[in-house]
Amino acid sequence: MRIAFVVNNYPPKTGGVETHVHSLARRLRSSGHEILVITLADVAGASSEEGIEVIRMREHLRVGDVLGFPSPGTTRRIARLLKERRIDAVSVHTRFFPMTWIGLRAGRRAGTAVVHTEHGSDHVVSPSALISMASRMVDRTLGRHVLRAADEVLGVSESVTGFVRRLSGREARVFYNAIDASPRPATSGRFPRADRLVFVGRLVAGKGADVFVDLVAELAAENPGLESVMLGDGPDRAGIEERIRRAGLEARIAVRGRVSAEEVRRELRGAILVNPTTLAEGFQTTLLEALDVDGRVATYDVPGARLLREQGYPVMIAARRDLGALLEAVDAARNADSGDARLHGWYWEDRADEYVETLARSVQGRSRMG
Repeated sequence: MRIAFVVNNYPPKTGGVETHVHSLARRLRSSGHEILVITLADVAGASSEEGIEVIRMREHLRVGDVLGFPSPGTTRRIARLLKERRIDAVSVHTRFFPMTWIGLRAGRRAGTAVVHTEHGSDHVVSPSALISMASRMVDRTLGRHVLRAADEVLGVSESVTGFVRRLSGREARVFYNAIDASPRPATSGRFPRADRLVFVGRLVAGKGADVFVDLVAELAAENPGLESVMLGDGPDRAGIEERIRRAGLEARIAVRGRVSAEEVRRELRGAILVNPTTLAEGFQTTLLEALDVDGRVATYDVPGARLLREQGYPVMIAARRDLGALLEAVDAARNADSGDARLHGWYWEDRADEYVETLARSVQGRSRMG
């Protein structure tokens, strides 16, 4: 099958959606499918990366570190590319990205099936009233149109499919997020009581970095052997580092910034992932990455956490979204057994075939309509 991913961001840009698309594209390519990625970048160009053709178009007017806009005429150019490459299906992701709207329109012009995967479980959460208002307006116009017009809609968790239903009236199918399997160490078993806490995520409002600092401050005095590390970067980094200094925790919290996926997993091995996000998350693969390397999770109630907990994995969910409840979850995680077996059904090797079936079904449906 010839598949085109039309997305705003692609590695080396990093984030949850980017990781999802990159991992899925690589797995599909290794299974023999032809993959084309069309994305945005500061500098336009084309390259072959891991056997995947990547076309980067010029980006303009970037907002924050995730949202940018393409040049005028991009829809026409992409539609022409889809026809020239005889693309069978277009894959777009998250309803509020400009390349999602353009990918849908270009697919329609080229007569190509379009499958949309939604990654958000609610409207964008922001301390800015203006951003919140604007995001809801986009959701109720362009976002709603994408959800209603795509040949098929997937959501990365039940919370996401529920949001799709509320926003558009469309019934989406659950397509859980997944991870690439990590190499297993020679000896992998149950770890003793964990004395290492790890935060992974962008340093932005709502992600919970401030709560992580406060949690370490509460635990530090009575736990002299406790280690903690923060992995991630973002516009709030200076404020977080100042919060750490005010709490006198410079020697207790290592702020590592953005690191590679391999380094994230090394830091998570046998540790506790602390996940105090209040954003509208879809399904955070960091939960899976921690469990895959014999770690444990202490988290607010986020999409996917209850399912993993029900499947027997060491995921401790705070009873409330406050520091006290999170402390209780961390304490429970410190005394819990870590997993000593592979995750079952949570790897891209499990998920990619399911995605191909969805694309094939959409292609067949588009053919019947034609």
